[in-house]
Amino acid sequence: MPNKNTFVYDLQNAIDQKLQQMLKENPLRLEFYERYKEIVDEYNKGKSLEDTLTAFNNLNNFYNDLTFEEKRVVREQLADQETLAIFDLLREGKELYGDDLKQVKKVASETLDKLKAEKLKIDHWREKREVTAQVKSEIYNQLLWLPQEVYTDEEVSLKTVTIYQHIYSNYYGAGKSVYIRSA
Repeated sequence: MPNKNTFVYDLQNAIDQKLQQMLKENPLRLEFYERYKEIVDEYNKGKSLEDTLTAFNNLNNFYNDLTFEEKRVVREQLADQETLAIFDLLREGKELYGDDLKQVKKVASETLDKLKAEKLKIDHWREKREVTAQVKSEIYNQLLWLPQEVYTDEEVSLKTVTIYQHIYSNYYGAGKSVYIRSA
């Protein structure tokens, strides 16, 4: 069935586009990319009908997992994918429950809201040393609200750098970010 290869190819293209956007939105989704590469590599090893059907099924299941991941923002009760990315970066390496989890979500949301309301509105903010320093400082000040029993001072400093790098890579100034999707 030659159409199966076409279906696999079309599904690969759809997944590739969705995956690229998801990786831009949240750098911690790299495990999805690794899994995708494994499926594609397995598909490329053989071209029998059985291999093609297996690849199609694996890609279809993977696509469903991506869709499930995209909806995680709702399950986590966060405003958007941007806030989810900050939350994931803050939560990385931590087991959080109850009030600590709520506090980290609040810090993620407030950090991003404050930056977007002020510093990230400045056109070409990344080119202005004073503004980049202010962005770093604002992130640090916001992260001081993380639960102290969970985050050491050193971890707050490290998370500040991680969040700053994410913001620097994804927010260009004047309200433009990689998260703005074209219609």
